[in-house]
Amino acid sequence: MAEFGIYLLESSICLAGFYFIYKLFLSGDTFTSRNRYYLLFVTFLSLIIPLLSFSFQTENFSAANKFVWEFEQSFQTEILQSNELESETPLFSMISFVWILYFLGVSVSFFRIAKHVFHLFKLIKANEIRIYNGLKIVSVNENSSPYSFFGYIFLNQQILTESEQEHVLLHESIHARQFHSLDLLFVELVKMVLWFNPFIYLINRSLIEMHEYLADRECFNEGIDKVYYQTLLLRNVERQMMFALTSSFNSSLTLKRIKMIKKIDTSKLAHLKIILVIPVVLISLLSFSFSESIPRLSEGNFDNFYPLESLAFPLKSGDQIYISSGYGERIHPITKKKGFHNGMDIAAPKGTSILSVSDGIVTKVNNQFVQGKGYGRFVIVDHQNGFSSLYSQMDSYSVKEGQKISKGDLVGTIGTSGLTTGPHLHFELKKDGKLVNPADFFGKDLSAYLK
Repeated sequence: MAEFGIYLLESSICLAGFYFIYKLFLSGDTFTSRNRYYLLFVTFLSLIIPLLSFSFQTENFSAANKFVWEFEQSFQTEILQSNELESETPLFSMISFVWILYFLGVSVSFFRIAKHVFHLFKLIKANEIRIYNGLKIVSVNENSSPYSFFGYIFLNQQILTESEQEHVLLHESIHARQFHSLDLLFVELVKMVLWFNPFIYLINRSLIEMHEYLADRECFNEGIDKVYYQTLLLRNVERQMMFALTSSFNSSLTLKRIKMIKKIDTSKLAHLKIILVIPVVLISLLSFSFSESIPRLSEGNFDNFYPLESLAFPLKSGDQIYISSGYGERIHPITKKKGFHNGMDIAAPKGTSILSVSDGIVTKVNNQFVQGKGYGRFVIVDHQNGFSSLYSQMDSYSVKEGQKISKGDLVGTIGTSGLTTGPHLHFELKKDGKLVNPADFFGKDLSAYLK
């Protein structure tokens, strides 16, 4: 869930940047079609950019400097013997409350959309329908402004004269022909996911404005008198749009529409302002989609790179931190059978910081894990002289693949993401591709960590 939360945050930041470009430089132009597609494109782009991932690496690591596992076998053996360390966690932590609140908002948004669609189809089924230029006119009785939904136009014929009906039907038919309902449906679905982000509501409102401006302009291209058309808008000013997914003749934008009708066309040179979105795209990509470019080690090239001294212990000392299971033969804590333990288990409270044992480069951050199985979340770091270290059973990550880290840097936090009986770090060390006992390489007495 942490990864999804980061995605939502990054997507929201992208959307905010794109909207500011629109509001500051584009919204006042008369290029309504351009603005419509801009709003749709940047909304889609905001969802995509956080999903992209790019990295640049110039050379390859030595093949002997990497972990190679028999995962299926390792998954059965790498578990924690830490029954002594049990910490009570609140039934509902703050993070759990935030996620409950988020999904409650998603549910409310979903049912709101479903309710609107249900009412529209209910009106279609319950009222008389006639055909107008290939569109279906639904005769309704409510005192509302006419509105359209895809190929349906909802109209109360009793409150409009024949001349007014002709103008209104032309306006609403333009909404239908230009698929404005599809735009609104797309934005409503995005609002369901990003309901907490105020900028998606501003984009939705701006898109509705563009729809009305486009329909108004097309009506004038059909030869409708501008003065009569503005009078018709004022007559409908007190009537409200019925549903979020519909395009309304009134749409609560009457004064803005009248101002846009009277506005002088913007110079075509104003199209050049669209290039202002490029810096926002680049900043978003660099911030959310690119990992640090780090020189990689070729075969045998270890000169002047990370001189390896004794390894640092991966956790700071503390009363609740101890080695619960060492390297070598042991009794499996779950199966109770004798087997070989490939690493060292260090018990610690959930959330305890995990530190890098030496300088190195992160070669693996496992995001494809199943909660409660195998190693769970794990990180692999390659070091000097053919050493590699594995940190598993983690709760969260603080590094990315390809990242250069130093001895003592934060790698992540202790957790219970894999097959385990309690919170701990399962640490493994390899030298030239072979497992070794980590205790032989720590430059300190580990007796203080034994129980």
